[in-house]
Amino acid sequence: MNRLFLVAGLAVLAAGASAKAASNDAEAGIRRANSEVSANVHASNAQAIVDNYYAPDAVAMAPNLPALHGREAIRKFWVDLFANGAIDLTLTSDNVTQSGNDVAVEMGHYDLSITPAGGQVIKDKGKYLVMWKKTNGRWWAVEDIFNSDLPLPK
Repeated sequence: MNRLFLVAGLAVLAAGASAKAASNDAEAGIRRANSEVSANVHASNAQAIVDNYYAPDAVAMAPNLPALHGREAIRKFWVDLFANGAIDLTLTSDNVTQSGNDVAVEMGHYDLSITPAGGQVIKDKGKYLVMWKKTNGRWWAVEDIFNSDLPLPK
């Protein structure tokens, strides 16, 4: 009888460890997605950013703009931003909190440089909050809000 309880207890522990490992994959997937988006920003590839980062029904909330609903509106935002010059963006996750197997919230900060043609580099840094949803084995940004830490120009 004791052996039965021991075997049953080990099976429960093993199943719990397996479920925990499966449900804590958000951070690695989100860090990979952030790295990919930074590379696509550097390449000025708005379509790849939208296709590989944002869910089809995503909402992006950029400063000084109404909320951008859906991939087409978000793609236009990136195209318009790329018209300002060469861009480098680094996204750094500070915290990822996963809820269940398919929802996570990421808090982080960014560093941005825009180099206009023939102009001086414009630097920005700020913070962001992204709600992620896992669909078909991949993490997608569903709600993305970001804003600058820098004061408004005078």
